[in-house]
Amino acid sequence: MASDELDVMSSVVPEGWSRQKLGDSLIPRPKSKLPSGESNPLGYYDFYVCSHKVLKSFHNEYSSPSILFSTGGEASVHLATERYAFSTDVWATEFEGEICNEYVFRLLEENIRTINYSGFQGSGIKHLDKSFIEKLEFSIPPLSEQKKIASILTSVDEVIENTQKQIDKLQDLKKATMNELLTKGIGHSEFKDSQLGRIPKSWYISNLDEISRIVFSNVDKKSYEDETPVLLCNYMDVYRHLYITNSIKFMPASAKKREIEKFSLEYDDVMITKDSETPEDIAVPAHVSEQLEGVLCGYHLALIRTDKQKLSGRFLCHLLSLNSVQRRFYRFANGSTRFGLTAESINKAQITIPSLSEQKKIASILTSMDKTIEEKQSKLSQTQFLKKSLMQDLLTGKVRVTVN
Repeated sequence: MASDELDVMSSVVPEGWSRQKLGDSLIPRPKSKLPSGESNPLGYYDFYVCSHKVLKSFHNEYSSPSILFSTGGEASVHLATERYAFSTDVWATEFEGEICNEYVFRLLEENIRTINYSGFQGSGIKHLDKSFIEKLEFSIPPLSEQKKIASILTSVDEVIENTQKQIDKLQDLKKATMNELLTKGIGHSEFKDSQLGRIPKSWYISNLDEISRIVFSNVDKKSYEDETPVLLCNYMDVYRHLYITNSIKFMPASAKKREIEKFSLEYDDVMITKDSETPEDIAVPAHVSEQLEGVLCGYHLALIRTDKQKLSGRFLCHLLSLNSVQRRFYRFANGSTRFGLTAESINKAQITIPSLSEQKKIASILTSMDKTIEEKQSKLSQTQFLKKSLMQDLLTGKVRVTVN
C-alpha cells in the first residue's frame, strides 16, 4: 500500500466513530443490460462505463446516488448523484442505514490504488473481486459528520472542476489566437499565396538554417572526472516545459570544453525534441526565457539560436507549436519503433517570417496568455494538494469537523 493512502486495515478508531465493513451496508443494484456502445456524445445524461472517464448517453435509468465500480482492466470508482445510466461492465452499488454514499465514495477514492492492486484478480485482463470491496473495513463517523466531511470535499472538488474548465477554455482560446496571429498576423489587409499557404503580403518564407544556427547535442547524462561539471537541460525538460527557466531542477552531468562552448544555453534560444517513440512527440519546442548559468542542451535535442536581427526566438517557439507546423515535421520523421528528424529536415524546414516588430507583438500576446494559463494551473495544483491533505486529515479523524 502506498504511504500516502489511508490504511484501510488500521484498527485505530477515533472517539465517537465505529469500525464497519462496507459489505454490512452495501446493496448491489441490478446488473445493467446496456453495452458500453450505448454512449453518445450528444446525450443529455452521464453514462458510466469501465473507464475513468464519464461519457454521455440518452439513457437515464437512475436518479438516486450510486457508487459505481469498473469490473475489468483497472480500478475506477465514480459517484453518480443525478439522472444517469451505466453499462453492463459496471458494478453499481448503494449504501443504506447510517452510511452516506458520498462519504464512502471519498474513502474509496482515497484508496483507489489499493483497490486496483489487491481487488483486481486474474491473469491477462484482471477483474474486480467484489468480495474484496465488501470486506473493506473503515472507521466511520456518525452520519452527520460523514455528511459534513463529504460536503467539504465536494466544495473543494467544485473549485478544482471550475478551475480546470477555465484552463480548458483559455487553452482553446490560445489555440485559436495562435492560428489567427501566426497565419494572418496583425492588421493585414493584403495577402499572397505561398508554398505554405496564404500569408500576409509583407511576410516571406525562409529555411530555418538561413536565419538560425542549429546544432544537435550529443551531451548525455553521465559524469566523468576529467570533464567539467555542468547542468543538463534534457529531453523531458523540453517536453514538459514551454518555457525553460531557473525554476527547473536540471540534471547534473559533465562535459568537455568544446561541448560547453557549443551547447551552452543562452537567453532566447529554442530547443526542439529530435527523437521520440512516437512521431507526435517530434519537434516539441521550448524557449529559454531566462539567462541560465552552466546549463547545456542535452542529448536527443536540437538547439536553435536565431539571428536576432531577423527572428525572435520567442516568436519561433510559438510558431513551432502551431499544429500545421507540427504536422510538417511529422511527415519528415523517420523510423519504425523510434522516430527521428534528420539534420537536413530541421535545417531546411520552411517557416513564415513577419517583420521583427510584428514577431515581438505576436510573441508578447501569446506569452501573456501562457502566463494566465500558468497561473490557473498553479491554482489548480494548490487546490488538488489541499484536497489531498484534507482527505488525509478528515477521513482518518485526525481533524474533526464541527456539526451544527
